[in-house]
Amino acid sequence: MRDTVAASGVPRTADAVVVGGGCMGTSIAWHLARRGLGVVLFEKSHVAAGATGHSGALVRQHYETRLGIRLARESLTFFRRFEEETEFSCDFRTTGFLSGTRERDLPAFEALFELLRSEGVRADRLTPSDAKTMEPQLEVSDYAALVHDPDAGYADPIATAHGFAAAAVVEGAKVFDDHEVSSIETRSGKVTGVKIHGAGLLSAERVVLAAGNWTRDLAATVAPRLPVRYVRGEVAILRRPVDFGAPPRIHFDFYGNTYSRPEGEKDTLTGYMNTDPRKTMPRHEFVESLPAVTVRDLRTRLAKRFPRMNDAQPRGGWAGAYDVTPDSYPILDQVGPDGLFVAVGFSGHGFKLSPEVGRLLAEYAATGKRPKPLVPLRASRFAEKQLVHADAPFPGGKKRRIP
Repeated sequence: MRDTVAASGVPRTADAVVVGGGCMGTSIAWHLARRGLGVVLFEKSHVAAGATGHSGALVRQHYETRLGIRLARESLTFFRRFEEETEFSCDFRTTGFLSGTRERDLPAFEALFELLRSEGVRADRLTPSDAKTMEPQLEVSDYAALVHDPDAGYADPIATAHGFAAAAVVEGAKVFDDHEVSSIETRSGKVTGVKIHGAGLLSAERVVLAAGNWTRDLAATVAPRLPVRYVRGEVAILRRPVDFGAPPRIHFDFYGNTYSRPEGEKDTLTGYMNTDPRKTMPRHEFVESLPAVTVRDLRTRLAKRFPRMNDAQPRGGWAGAYDVTPDSYPILDQVGPDGLFVAVGFSGHGFKLSPEVGRLLAEYAATGKRPKPLVPLRASRFAEKQLVHADAPFPGGKKRRIP
């Protein structure tokens, strides 16, 4: 499409507008541009400024649903060849993943293990002794068995978003930082474009909202309100004691509702998300800073699994806001007027799923045909009481939301 350009440098027309410069928005923009569409992406601050920049950036396949495993599996495959695909680096590092079960939850553990294996995950079942040999600093005395996924790892979330954005530009997309979309324009039940604060109107028949914690409110101006709430996720960086040994693998402590992974060669990143529905917060009250007392609390939580981390040196931390749906799975759908698509409610899973979700939603927006994997993630499922349910809930069906 040939565009006329406003004095601000923003085109007057585009085939598709993407709102949001995190890993999801940039992935969608790149996949759309690869399909030959004229794409413009707007980010109100700068690329990776929101949830992406605050992500723990884990890339793993340990899900309780076939849908989650499949989305994660395809995304992990992409992360491993990110540079080959995009010509930019996301600094993906393979570490492996460990998580354990107590005796009472062994039946649920076995069901989940078999689900992972049936979906092609190279999961291994370990005894506590096996795990102790693999991870000497890990406390396993209350575990009856553990699962190990050797392919899991983590990436640099900021590099990932910038890589997708730069690759989109190479494909012809235009990416604008510091441009806030103030409204979605419609006529006769169809999207006609967006209004950009200080830059006027851009006409487009497709708009994809992937603006993280701002998506719900922006969509609500022209579509039914989406069932998304916000919870606070907290992350601390801890310098491991010098005698700790090799960097540890990713570890999920489902009983402590915490996760950890190496951060470079010397530090460990550990996080916690408060899933208590009474702790839902208004998005506008969100504060990024993390009090020292919270960093120490995270160290205490981590030390229950890695006792040597009692002596870890705090290196700071941050907080992020998660957009959470009632079933902890995202809404990936066309909503309201024709041509308006949303990617929202990732419940802490957006980063690791961004390559495959970006591909699927770009296909939907470009063709108007909903890909089969997106059917369970339609917006109407909540009203229809067709929520996504675990195929192998662990432990004991307890509901958790760990990134």
